Amino acid sequence: MRFEMDARFICSGSVKSEIIDNLMKTKVPVLLQKGAPNGEGGKVLSYSIEGDVIKITLSSGRYVRPHDAIMRINKLLSAELGKSQHIGIRKIEVDRYEIWYNLTQKALGEIKLPFTRKIEFTNSEAHILLTDIDQEALENKYIDRLLKRLEEKIRHQYTAGKGEYIETVRRSTPKLQQYRMQEDPTQELMNKKWVHRFGTGIWTILPPYAALMRAIEELIIEKVAKPLSFQEVFLPKIVPLEVQRKKGQLAGIPNEIWWVCPPRSRDPAEWETFSDYVKITGKDASEELYRNLGSPMFSLAYAQCEPFYDIWEGKVIDGEKLPIKFIDRYGPTWRYEAGGLKGLERLTEFKRIEFTWLASPEETVEIRDEVRDKCLEIIDQIFEMEWRLDATTAIYLEHAGEKVEKEERNYVRTYDLTVLLPFETSSRPEKELEISSFHVHEDFYAKNFHWKEKKGRPLWSGCAGISPTRWAYVFVIRHGLEFDDWPKEIKQYIGDKLPSLPENLFM
Repeated sequence: MRFEMDARFICSGSVKSEIIDNLMKTKVPVLLQKGAPNGEGGKVLSYSIEGDVIKITLSSGRYVRPHDAIMRINKLLSAELGKSQHIGIRKIEVDRYEIWYNLTQKALGEIKLPFTRKIEFTNSEAHILLTDIDQEALENKYIDRLLKRLEEKIRHQYTAGKGEYIETVRRSTPKLQQYRMQEDPTQELMNKKWVHRFGTGIWTILPPYAALMRAIEELIIEKVAKPLSFQEVFLPKIVPLEVQRKKGQLAGIPNEIWWVCPPRSRDPAEWETFSDYVKITGKDASEELYRNLGSPMFSLAYAQCEPFYDIWEGKVIDGEKLPIKFIDRYGPTWRYEAGGLKGLERLTEFKRIEFTWLASPEETVEIRDEVRDKCLEIIDQIFEMEWRLDATTAIYLEHAGEKVEKEERNYVRTYDLTVLLPFETSSRPEKELEISSFHVHEDFYAKNFHWKEKKGRPLWSGCAGISPTRWAYVFVIRHGLEFDDWPKEIKQYIGDKLPSLPENLFM
């Protein structure tokens, strides 16, 4: 492993060579060995002085790499030149940065990364020529992150296309023959005017189906949230980019998120051309609209729990006053599923109930298991559906681009609850539908959002996502569309009959 850099210090005045010569002979060698095994630190291969410019060539092996070495030298030179000559260093410019990097796995194909002019692979070595490396990149360790990203992409070449880790840990008795509907109910729900297609993956939920969804929501509150002492909160559904970055979704799944752009200006004059175009052409003028939008500032909530982690940003938490357990049902979440959404089982916008909690490691696992088991009771005993519980890939790590493998723990980080169906869904060729997931995050978000326990004890988090939208979909498959046939546990939250529809809907 080898690193080489040609760089320049641009100073605010002419530099005396004798000062630099002395520093390069005495202090710099010691500085570049600090923190490295004996003789394995960074090295200055050459340097020269031309007026107000100090040129330097640095090299290293694994330790004190040039992007770290040059910042150490920058700090030393700034202090010494300021004291002896009353001049400072205005900026650092990198002319060449070349890396010969040992890989843990051989690359299987071409890889592209920002800040690179080329990446060439020879067996288990990558030869990287960087470009556009400025002082910000040096100060903020872009190069270390770039190399980590290179390893992630190579690792992904070996896992792409393979199924995620799944191990079924529990399943119900066979029940498919008891289902009242043996084919996708979407068209029947449309015919009965219980739903109305509004756009791709977006539906208007009309009174009868809305009553069912609300009843399922209330059932979950009564059977799961209240017995486990969860407190209701309203979590925002528009998420700043910085929060998405810390959660890992900004870099991990940007292709699955809906982004929010503000107007470039609130001045009506700036929008006049767009308004004219809409009124004259009678079109939505999306291209003209795009010209008037600023850069994305937010995303729509993908997982619903994002604001929960931000609440504790930088806080010191008293472990004696845990657990903290919140539930949110404030609004929908959004996921970009691309084209092909035909039925009600997979949606762009859908309703979810999100359970979130902070606790000790032991309590975090216990709370997750309690939420999981109470949800299973509903699906098994009230919905009476055929289901499967899988231990699976920790999806929050997968979304963040972290390495995920089969787990060697005495607990499972992620469970998925899947309902079996007697037909293939409209949007995907599968005879099943995942309806809930239950997660233990360990200290992943504690580290990303910088929470600490006041006595230094481990502080973990967990979440569980339950979608009344999907639960309602599988409910009508099992119990049909006749209100009298529904379980009393659902009907008690609706009343004697379903809400009626406006007659005008049938004209």
